[in-house]
This record gives sequence, structure tokens and C-alpha cells, in this order.
Amino acid sequence: MSDTGMTAKRQTKGEKTAQRILDAAADLFASQGYDGTSLRQIAQGTGITEPALYNHFASKQALYEAVLHRGLNPMAQALAEHIDGASRLRDYTELPAIMTDLLLEHPQMAALFQQAMQGDANSLGTQLVAAWLERLFDEGRRSLTRYGAVANSGDRDQDNAALAINLIAMFNLTTGYFLSQRAFATLANGNITDPDNIARQKRLLHKVIRAMLVS
Repeated sequence: MSDTGMTAKRQTKGEKTAQRILDAAADLFASQGYDGTSLRQIAQGTGITEPALYNHFASKQALYEAVLHRGLNPMAQALAEHIDGASRLRDYTELPAIMTDLLLEHPQMAALFQQAMQGDANSLGTQLVAAWLERLFDEGRRSLTRYGAVANSGDRDQDNAALAINLIAMFNLTTGYFLSQRAFATLANGNITDPDNIARQKRLLHKVIRAMLVS
């Protein structure tokens, strides 16, 4: 690669600082929630002053939205692209492994998902995550419907319930793994993000999802 090409890929000092802010914010939002996290804490976690943080993000909401976009937009794009490009049922069974790789880049998203599904429905943070979840679930619904993974019983309510259960099961299997570090450390004295363990999780996901879709 030419020096010009390498330079074009280098981040500026401001871009590096913004990424550090996003990293610190993602960790704090995941552990403390949106309402329990302050910009002062995020600034301290980044090693900058709170006023300096405003040079990169106008508000806590803007920062939270940036955290969500960084972690979830690749998932939404991967879902849409994979669904549109899939031609066989087998293609779809690989999707959870793709989502696992994307979650591995930003594992805090699993905790943010959980907060949105169980937290205060009136919280702004919950509402922002819920909007992303709705988008992801819509893509999943489109995919399952396309493959006829849920039998059409002629009862719309029953069909919707069966579809929802399938979606929730796949969602929990994929995201729940990244919430299980404490249990894994107790049971196996290891780290769930180790490459060998991620590979085991992907193999399990493939078997379970395939069984769900062909049953």
C-alpha cells in the first residue's frame, strides 16, 4: 500500500479521541444504564475534561445514539444484505454466526439490549435501543417469513406468536452468550471471547438454528 493510502486510513487525533469516548461510554452505559451514567463519568473514563467531551458530542443523548449506531448499524446492514443475498435455507443458518462476530466487536450491545427489554419503558435510553431492536426484529421477521420457517396455521395470532417465539429464541441464543462471562468463568475458568469458545458457540448456534428452521 502506498504512503498516501496508509495516511488516508489513519485516524486524526480528534477521531481517536471520539473513539475512546465511545468505548468508555459503551462500557458505562452497559453497566449503569443510560440514566445512571453521567457525561462527567464518561469524560473521566476517557481521560479528558467534561467540556472537552462536548467538542465531539453535543449531549448525552447524541453520544448514546452514536454508541448504538456504531454497534448496531453493522448488524442491521448485515441482516438486510444476508437476507437479500441468501438463496437457500442453509444460507440463513449462518446468520447467527455473522451476528456473533459483530457482537464480538462491541459486546456491550448485549447488555444494552437487555436493559431495553427489561428496563423502564419511559427511559430515553430504553426507547432509543427499542427503536433499533424493532428494526432488527423486522429484518428477522422478514427472513423467517421468506423461508416459511414458521408454518402457516391459518390463525394469524398463532402464526405471529410462533414467529415471535422463534425470533426471541434466536435473539437470546446469540446475545445471551455475551452476558454469561461470570457463569462461564465459574464453570470453565475461561473467557467467552476466546477464539476457541467463540467457535464452539458458532457451531452450537448453527445446530440449534438449523433444527429450529427445519422442524
